[in-house]
Amino acid sequence: MKRILFLVACLVTLVACGGDSALPNPTGKGNIRMINAIPGSPPVRFLIEELLISQVSYKNSSSPADYDDFSYTFNFDIIVPGASALSRVASRTLQVEKDRELIFFLSGDINNPDIAIWDGDIRTFDAEGTVLETRFSHGSNTLGDIDIYFDPAGTVPGTNPPAASLSFGEISDPADFEAGDFVLTVTAANDVNTVYFVTQDTSLPAGFAHIITVYDGDANDAGTVAVRSMTGDGTAIAFGDITSPPQVRFINTSLEVGAVDIYDDDQLTNLVAANVPFAGATPYLDTTTTDRTFYFTPAGSTAQILIEQLFTARPSATFSNIYVVGDASSAVATGLVPDRAAYTTSARLVIFHGAANNRRFNAFLVDRGGEFNDDVGAILFDVRYGGPSSVVALEEGSYDLYLTDTLTGNVVVSGFPLELVIGGVVELIAVDNVDPAIIDLVDISLP
Repeated sequence: MKRILFLVACLVTLVACGGDSALPNPTGKGNIRMINAIPGSPPVRFLIEELLISQVSYKNSSSPADYDDFSYTFNFDIIVPGASALSRVASRTLQVEKDRELIFFLSGDINNPDIAIWDGDIRTFDAEGTVLETRFSHGSNTLGDIDIYFDPAGTVPGTNPPAASLSFGEISDPADFEAGDFVLTVTAANDVNTVYFVTQDTSLPAGFAHIITVYDGDANDAGTVAVRSMTGDGTAIAFGDITSPPQVRFINTSLEVGAVDIYDDDQLTNLVAANVPFAGATPYLDTTTTDRTFYFTPAGSTAQILIEQLFTARPSATFSNIYVVGDASSAVATGLVPDRAAYTTSARLVIFHGAANNRRFNAFLVDRGGEFNDDVGAILFDVRYGGPSSVVALEEGSYDLYLTDTLTGNVVVSGFPLELVIGGVVELIAVDNVDPAIIDLVDISLP
């Protein structure tokens, strides 16, 4: 205790005599951020020294963060299932400069990433200004050299020179544009006819500084290319690709409703999907970028509309799941955006809870043929009826999956066999059995 009191007294003395402190005084602040351009990467923990700034998933940037203009060590960690500690994959020591921005651009192998350091001035805007600033960066591993056109809506690509011509890992100099409606087009370098990505007309207001990055698409993109922006105030934008229509999948979890047909007109003449059985699912189907109402009827009959549900427009090149949930008298169709991205470091598992007879469950894994007992820890906690679990990252292996009722502890699924592989995403639905004390699990994973 005396040693602790002595230390506190010394600290108080140091603060009281601030003029004698050896601590440096900052002259201002600078910004830092990180861009994750590593396909298949789990979220990367971005730290200044050992303080977490952000967790950054693939195709994303952290928001700009202000720090005093000192030298710091920046660390990059990932979580690997089964490991006893976080895995530190990289560190860099850099000086933060007053009124300047540092951008860490991660690419390559997640276990030993390449890190490019970009910098620039922190942009400020006049309150009455009419311009926005953009910088363009190239984070696609597969495209080769590209041209990026950033033109007012209605402009034919090639009418104006590219806003940027980039190789992988490059970022353009900042440029100002008058605020308004824009179309961004990505093409092969010096070949305006080889088009990789085209946005819809997008309204961008004045007073924002954008870093717009081109990435390879992943399983959450219907197209092969994705384009994202992060502004200087931390606003994230995901641009839709009009060359790839949005996708929708119908999944039927209602035992009482049974098999359904699905239409998109109130006269029930335009059949979208036929005979979607209980515990069954369609493949992904093209849908529209406008609001759309779906009508669910008993399979093979138009005598009754079981569900009528409006779904708001989704951007181009995105995925949506629509789940039929509930009993015959109160069935609904619930729309959700799935996370289908695969990781190169683990398997992933998600369970949608559509079993009305058991409203809450916990999930457990044991090695194939192993004993399930009180010593087994849960991988998912209190998953509730009508929604999905979190998407959990897991070690590769052969397992038996158990579900227990959250409140009673009763086992409702006993030993569902599960094969998990690195890079795989397993999607299950939990549905009612004719025995109300049991839940059935159905694998609806897509290749």
